[in-house]
Amino acid sequence: MNRLGRRPELVALGSVAIGVTLVTAKLVVGLLTGSLGILSEAAHSFLDLAASGFTLVAVRTSRKPADTEHPYGHGRTENLAAFAEGILLLITAAFIAFEAVHRLVSGGATVNPAGYAFALLIGTLLVEAGRAAVLRRVGRLASSDALLADATNRLSDVLATVGVLAGLLGVRMGLSWADSVAALLVAGIVARAAGLLAWRSGDILIDRAPAGAEKQLREVRSVRVRRSGPTLIGDASIATGRMLSVEAASALAKDVKAKARTALPTLDLAVAVEGQAQQGDLVERVHAAAARNGGVRDLHNVTVEREADGSLHLTMHAKLPGDQTLAAASRTSRNLEQSIRTELPEVARIDIHLEPMEPEVVPGEDVTGRRTQLATRMREIVESHPEVVRCLDVELSDRHHRIYAHVVAEVAGEISLEHAHEIESQLEEMIRRGIPEVHEVVTRVTA
Repeated sequence: MNRLGRRPELVALGSVAIGVTLVTAKLVVGLLTGSLGILSEAAHSFLDLAASGFTLVAVRTSRKPADTEHPYGHGRTENLAAFAEGILLLITAAFIAFEAVHRLVSGGATVNPAGYAFALLIGTLLVEAGRAAVLRRVGRLASSDALLADATNRLSDVLATVGVLAGLLGVRMGLSWADSVAALLVAGIVARAAGLLAWRSGDILIDRAPAGAEKQLREVRSVRVRRSGPTLIGDASIATGRMLSVEAASALAKDVKAKARTALPTLDLAVAVEGQAQQGDLVERVHAAAARNGGVRDLHNVTVEREADGSLHLTMHAKLPGDQTLAAASRTSRNLEQSIRTELPEVARIDIHLEPMEPEVVPGEDVTGRRTQLATRMREIVESHPEVVRCLDVELSDRHHRIYAHVVAEVAGEISLEHAHEIESQLEEMIRRGIPEVHEVVTRVTA
């Protein structure tokens, strides 16, 4: 374990050791002097010792990694320890207040404001102030709620010790009631610190979102954030195009997590990507319906034609496994048509052209070098097109004794993509007419 990871545990262990010493010293001096203020401080310190023990166990446990039974980790152990510490301190404050009021009303044992009592309290004041500073510093560095809760306790101890010192000083000056009033002051300080501690820890245990965390991420559809020990755990739902690929959706989720972590470094965010329907994008809605159907692997050449009466006529090409029977393919086509009609009830007619899917790998051989005359003739045909600047490349492939041609031609970069596609279609038609022995042509124009 690295040094920073061990530091909270070592500080908590040191706090326990100091707590044992203080409890013993306060109990002995309180019994010797009969001071309720010192005895209340001893009781306070005893429960502080128990709380420090909780802190030590919590810090050790919260650093354990997540497992199958605790998928969100063990960070809540610190919050639970802080809550338990607050409840124990409230009980202590109630007991001290009760005894102080009883002494004020009915009188009580004589208090001996001995010099060693003052020495103990002054020493306790210095020790608790130093302990509070160390606990707070390490708690902030390690984002440990348990250590920060212990630091809050130590600060209340400092204030309480000042009150007890004032009470003993009052007794030495002849004010017998001063010790009981000091005990009431201790009870009030302890109760306030304990109440705030229990309230904050309880908020975390019931999953109250940390202030400002949701605001940092509100550009998404929904956000939930909760604290678990030093870590923030959240989930967010973001909306995007319905036809975004799985790879693109995963990249988008990673980008959202990275930006969220920039604002909240301790945030462990789970992102759900949802599709957002664009009612005006009819082609996307057709693709979304096909994706939900699941029977079609490749849907392309989707055309949406709006008739004069406002109805829609859809045409598209769909690819299915080539070894599938026509009957099975027809059922898939009918299911796809039904899915599209559910998405677009205003559609009057749907025509689906079925095509076999190409195998993943096809055997072939580059024969451009052996068929130079054919390649030269093809270049001449391509460069005869008035909008072609030059023919950049021709490759001829032999697949099962059939020639497949792949052509790249340069055209002006200012033309639209739609016009470029028209040129590609024209070149393919020119090659098929000029060289009938070519089985298939694929052309690509570039600027």
